Amino acid sequence: MVLPVVCCSVLLIAGCGSAGDPGGRTAEPSPGGHGGRAAASSPSGQSGRAAASSPGCQVIVRGFSCLMQERIEAARSYLADAPGRIGLVLHDRVTGATWRNASARQSFPAASTVKLAMVADLLVRERRGSVRLAPADQPLIDAALRESADGAADRLWHAYENAGFLSRIRAFGMTGASFTSHAYWGAMTCSANDLSNLTDYVLNRLPDRDRDEIVNDLQHVSPVQHWGVWGAGSRNQPGTKNGWVNINGIWTVNTVGFAGQDARYTLAIMNHLGGEAGFRAGANTLTQVAAILFQGLQIPAPDVGATP
Repeated sequence: MVLPVVCCSVLLIAGCGSAGDPGGRTAEPSPGGHGGRAAASSPSGQSGRAAASSPGCQVIVRGFSCLMQERIEAARSYLADAPGRIGLVLHDRVTGATWRNASARQSFPAASTVKLAMVADLLVRERRGSVRLAPADQPLIDAALRESADGAADRLWHAYENAGFLSRIRAFGMTGASFTSHAYWGAMTCSANDLSNLTDYVLNRLPDRDRDEIVNDLQHVSPVQHWGVWGAGSRNQPGTKNGWVNINGIWTVNTVGFAGQDARYTLAIMNHLGGEAGFRAGANTLTQVAAILFQGLQIPAPDVGATP
């Protein structure tokens, strides 16, 4: 899709915290950290008008349509019974409205969601002339994003990245990201708010060619990533980068991406399961939240496994 110019642990990483309320309180809508170009048209099934202008509409977070307000409330109710701790950010790139739950700014293992930040960093640095990507790197970028391939991500990391990665991604709005031990993509934590800011940077501020390359990869992920934001449904043209990690038997399952016409909405969710459940439960929770928000209903649980 071409967007118009508008806007000593046992560690299993295949896709890569702290406490918080899974249901969460809502924050007032704020475009802060989500600057740049915004989409000009609204996605299917969503009015571009803010709920505040519609009498009789229950306002949960100002700036969202009445329909989305209803779906946010349904998602909150669903999350109240979900296992683990959950950080969530939903952002409307048209109105600037943002729903953050109570754990939106709390850090969890980032897992393979960091691969999206790494690709963005490489494309930015190539534009500036500080790195020169080889033709053989393009298939690695595609594999890291589409298949969440750790081997491809490792080759890119060891060829081009270093400890300076952390300071560079702060320009993407990932101010809460950190390394857990050493400088490596698979040893990082961040928050849902960091991932939300990253996605908005990609959509709003990257040059068109780089943005479209990433968008195309995220909209054509392999079946191993057909969950999370993918639950928005094909009608909403979702793109997703998922991540999953098991540290000493404790799973963290994450999803970040976009949905709607012209990628109107971005969604980032991190689920630190804390031993309460496993990968499949976390992947299903994230999928159902996306389905509730963008389709207005729950869907069958995704048939996926934690493929390394």
